Order: sequence, then C-alpha cells, then structure tokens
Amino acid sequence: MSWLHVLAAAVCVAVLALRTYVVLPVFSRGRQPSSARRKGKAARLPTDRTLCIVLGSGGHTAEMVRLLQGVDFDRYVRRVYIVGDTDVLSLDQISSLEAPRDHEAEQYSVCRIPRSRQVGQSFKSSLLSSLWCLLCVCRVMWRQLPDAVLCNGPANCVIVGLVALLPRFVGVKRIPLVYVESFARVTSLSLSGRIMYYLADRFVVQWPGLQKKYPLAEYIPHLV
Repeated sequence: MSWLHVLAAAVCVAVLALRTYVVLPVFSRGRQPSSARRKGKAARLPTDRTLCIVLGSGGHTAEMVRLLQGVDFDRYVRRVYIVGDTDVLSLDQISSLEAPRDHEAEQYSVCRIPRSRQVGQSFKSSLLSSLWCLLCVCRVMWRQLPDAVLCNGPANCVIVGLVALLPRFVGVKRIPLVYVESFARVTSLSLSGRIMYYLADRFVVQWPGLQKKYPLAEYIPHLV
C-alpha cells in the first residue's frame, strides 16, 4: 500500500467522523424547509465563478497550459492557481498565460504549497510532508471555495482533490472535480490517476485503451 493510499484512507475517515458527529447535528438543528433553501440559493447565485487550477511541474504544467486554452475565462473570471513551493517554471507559465488579460475585470491568485512528496523520499517522511501539504491545501481551499477544480498532475493534485470533497461531505458546497490524465499515459493510469478515478466528477483519458480498462473515464482524444 502506497503512502497516497494511506493518506486518502485517513482523510476519508476524518471526513466521515466530522460529518457524522459534528456537522450533521449542527445542521439538523437549524435546517430550513427545502423551498426556503432553494430560494436562498437562487438569491446568492454568483455573477462570476472561480476556477482552481492545480499545476504539477514540467510536462504536467505544459499540458495544463494547453488545457486552459480551451477554458471559458468569461465564465471563470477568477482563477486560483495552486503551485508547489519549489516550482519556479510554473510561476513563469502562469505569468505568461495571464499577461494578455484585462485584470481590471478579472482576478487571479497564486497559492504556493509544499510538495507532498519529493522524488526518492522515504515512506515515513513522505507521510509527514503529505500531512503538512494537506493542512496548507485545506487553508487555501476553505478560503477560496472555488466553483470547480481542474487538475492533471502528480501527488499534490490528489491532496487537492481530497480536500475539495470536504465542503461537499459537510454540506457547505459541491465543488466539481475534473481530472485529465496525462497524454503520456497510453496503456495504464498513473498512481495519481488510479486514485482520482474514484474521486473525480469527470475523469478524462486521451487514449481509447484506457477508456476500455476504466469505463467510468471519458475519452477525449488529443486534448493536449
């Protein structure tokens, strides 16, 4: 069992406990009728939306930049980029991507988080670094509460995906999670992909063989 599986199991247990013993009792005491809730939601619908974008590094970032060329930025006026704290190249890519835009009408921010695991890092130390990454991601996500999360990268995107489920489970907000598997994955999923397959609302692969192996996946050829 990998460190990511252990971390995912720990987060799931914590979420279920929080929902069962803390959130549901509080919500049940002050719950409004369903018609009132629908009216309240309609009155609070935002005029613009926030997209959270998780950048891996290297090839993952290059693929994400190409993915973002197909995103409707008139809809997602605010963008929140989550980047590893040592990933300088991704910061340059964000600057180039956002430079042509009119930031008087649009907003974007960059949130730097620690890497959950370094290449060659031991299992025990990676658990500690992953927990620290988890806490930092929780702080970012609960402040931003984006309307969607788009990711395609390595371990950090799994942490973000797990945290993005927390507002849904505690009844605060449903944040759709979209994961696009790398174009380089032709016959098998990455470790992150194998986990995100069960977490993402939309799981996209770019090769037909993967869609046959994973029927819940959505096949979009040559997306990046």
